[in-house]
Order: sequence, then C-alpha cells, then structure tokens
Amino acid sequence: MKLPRIEINQQFARLGLERQAGQLKIETPTPQLDVRQEHVSVQISRSDSELTIDQRKAWSALGKGRFEEVTDRIAQHSLQVSMQNIANLAREGDRMMASHEKSNAFAEIARERVFRQHYIEIAGEPNYDNVDVSFIPGKLETDWKPGGVNFEYHSTKPSIDYYPGKVNPYIIQKNFIFFNATGQHLDAVM
Repeated sequence: MKLPRIEINQQFARLGLERQAGQLKIETPTPQLDVRQEHVSVQISRSDSELTIDQRKAWSALGKGRFEEVTDRIAQHSLQVSMQNIANLAREGDRMMASHEKSNAFAEIARERVFRQHYIEIAGEPNYDNVDVSFIPGKLETDWKPGGVNFEYHSTKPSIDYYPGKVNPYIIQKNFIFFNATGQHLDAVM
C-alpha cells in the first residue's frame, strides 16, 4: 500500500540594495591677518674697560729677566748639573773597572771630557703663553622701552554643504512555500 506524501518546496526571498554615498562639500575662504609693529627704543651708556699686560715671563724668556729670577734659575740649574755630574762619575767609574773589555776606558773618558760643556740657561722657558693679559670689562647699562606688535585678525566662516546619500531596497526574488500532496488514498483512515 502506498501512503500519501506531502511535498513542500520553499524558496527564500532575495533583496537587493542600491546605495548612493553622501557628499560633504566645504569651502573655506582665506582669513586675513594685519600686523603692525611699534619700534623699540634703546639707550646705552658704558664705562671704560681696564686692560693689564704682564710681560715679565716674556722678558725672562729673552734672557732679560729680573735679577732675582736669573739667580734663582742659575741655582736650580747648578743643582741639576751637579746631580748629572755625579751620575756621570759613577758611570765612568764602572767603565774603568771593566778591565775585561778590550777598549781603553781612560783614554775614551778623557776624550769625552775635553769636549763636554755645561750650559746654564739663564733665559726663561719660551712659551706661547708668556704674556699674561687680564681684562676687566667696563659696565654697560642699557635702558630700553619695548615696542609692540599689534595683530588684527579677520576670520571668515567656511561654507558647508551636505548632500545625504540614498539607499533603495528592491526585491530580486520573491519567497514562496509550495505544498503538494501526492498518493492514491488521501482520505483513507488507517
């Protein structure tokens, strides 16, 4: 026995949207700025400066220093020369004691001493900074009256236009439900 059947066919709806974007239009005119300046007034007064130059080191470097400096320098240099002579005597004594060497130490030392000279430097040390310079600046007084700047601003308003967008919906396909009964005995009771 064949039972009746119900067939259901369904189709969904499809919607479409047509859209037009909104627009914003802004026009801004250029603003104006007027600037006026008032000049500054300045009065200046000053006192004299003082310049001091000490060139004693420069004269000393040329060998024309003060008597106290020259004698002090001779004493210091003499001490250095005497210390050097003591060191030389010790070294020469060591050479004379080295009798195993084939050289004649006594003759060589005598030859060296004939030409050895000790110079005492009475001039000061030459230097690029031998002249001391001191400078005391004078006083500078200023009296000033400030000027000013005046601004005048003229603003302009922007013009704004807005065009709204649009949305139009439409149906592409309608929806439906279709029922169908098939079979031989629809009214049969079972």
